[in-house]
Amino acid sequence: MDSPKSAAAAALLPDDALVEILSCLPAKSLCRFKCVSRSWRDLIADRLRCTNLPQALEGFFFDGDKGGDNNDDDDAPVVYGHFINTLGKPAPLASYSFLGNVPGIQEFGLLRSCNGLLLFSHRRVGDTYNSLGYIVCNPATERWMVVPSSGFKPISLLDEGEDPGSDSDNEIGCTFTYLIFDPALSSHFQLIEFVSDDCMCVVEVHAYSSETGVWRDGDWTPGHGISFFAGGAFVNGMLHLSVTSFVRCQADQELIVAGDGEGKKCRIIHGPEKHADVAFVGQSQGRLHCMNQHSDNAELSIWVLEDYDAQEWVLKHSVAFLQLFGRMSGRVHSDYSVIAIHPDRSLIFFLQHWGLELKSNDMDSQEVCTLCTVGAGRQNIVPYVPYFAESPALSSNH
Repeated sequence: MDSPKSAAAAALLPDDALVEILSCLPAKSLCRFKCVSRSWRDLIADRLRCTNLPQALEGFFFDGDKGGDNNDDDDAPVVYGHFINTLGKPAPLASYSFLGNVPGIQEFGLLRSCNGLLLFSHRRVGDTYNSLGYIVCNPATERWMVVPSSGFKPISLLDEGEDPGSDSDNEIGCTFTYLIFDPALSSHFQLIEFVSDDCMCVVEVHAYSSETGVWRDGDWTPGHGISFFAGGAFVNGMLHLSVTSFVRCQADQELIVAGDGEGKKCRIIHGPEKHADVAFVGQSQGRLHCMNQHSDNAELSIWVLEDYDAQEWVLKHSVAFLQLFGRMSGRVHSDYSVIAIHPDRSLIFFLQHWGLELKSNDMDSQEVCTLCTVGAGRQNIVPYVPYFAESPALSSNH
């Protein structure tokens, strides 16, 4: 503020009104307003009050090739931190491009997001796996942390004499890592790293906690297949993932497995339908959601788990592919991908693979909107809900 008088006037604003005003601001502006007064700083920085702010989905992050659609150079460098602004907020937009200028950080790739934090793979230039581990970053505060490697190395890259650590006849060479962060429970984050064979069956699980700074082996039954491309949801303190159709315990019954932050499998949830494939698992308004595609590939059904303990599913919405994409049918992962479900609204986001259009479907109004077109070189697209409080786990600043 320009004067003590102005600061005093700001202090007279009721907290509820101030929270509503602050929730409309871009992340960087909100961080700057911590300097207005001590009360504003405490209000913005307080972890519990921050979690009470509306979960404003500001947009989506993705990485892409330099030059976008007009660049035919396969060796073109990646442009980090493209941002799709879905709220139409004024600049400055959220960004993590500053990571590219941090000494010691080499190649990194966007993997996932969770409650305002972003997860990146981290590797040496030229490597094909996460040789340097991971990076966790908060774009709102521009703070980050390098997480060391779990020690995983693909079998094909093991040195002579190294133990591959599995009796599987399949090649072990894929990792799928998830970020868990719930500021209402803890200021620390966790990583769950699944190691799979070439059939997408889990052979190892590793868990990392920013509180201990240590990787530990998880407790997961080997051979359990996971649909790693069907999203994931953090609900009731657990990570929920869809079980692949070809290893389900019961014929034609879709299943969702829930695990905790230590990499332990805790619960099996029966899906809402039989004879259907799970297109996406997500969280909205505090509840687990499951999106199913049927054998005719003509419709997508969206279910919500109304009673978690009783496993009671309720059909929330169904939409025809003709309405979504202008075609009679479509196959998930081939013709389209479900990108996200809004954390606080009945809104689903899709990527239409032909034309590379990002679309939204409002489950209340049935309206379908085309938001933008992404470049041909785009990589993972992840939703971004800003988190403005400082976290002791993210101590580095550029």
